Amino acid sequence: MSATERLTLTVVTPERSVVERVACDAVTLPGEVGELGILPGHTPLVALLGVGRVTWSDGGRKTSVALRGGFVEVAGDAVRVLADLAAEKDAIDGAAAREDRSEGEGRRLAVVGTEQLEAVNADIAFAEAKIAVVQGG
Repeated sequence: MSATERLTLTVVTPERSVVERVACDAVTLPGEVGELGILPGHTPLVALLGVGRVTWSDGGRKTSVALRGGFVEVAGDAVRVLADLAAEKDAIDGAAAREDRSEGEGRRLAVVGTEQLEAVNADIAFAEAKIAVVQGG
């Protein structure tokens, strides 16, 4: 793959930069209605993001960060993510993420209404994404 056939990934939150202009071969994102796969030459795109992991590969090596909501813009070779929340492996406490998941599962039993259920499910999904990042999955 030549240099012109690579993507540049940036992931930022309102508070900080999480991933800065990382060169990669492919990016996978949790879209609002399903997973998005981005390869070099992708059509320009702006999309809402859901909860999950942003994963990118570079020569077969995969890296990921946990993500909760936001937007992605794909233009040329640039993939820019503005996330509501994002956490890289070094910033995640695996035990706390497992505790968050358990606590969310307990709260799920007491929710009233669709809005509360969606919020609890998003909390659980973000905890699971953090756990997967820590475990290298």
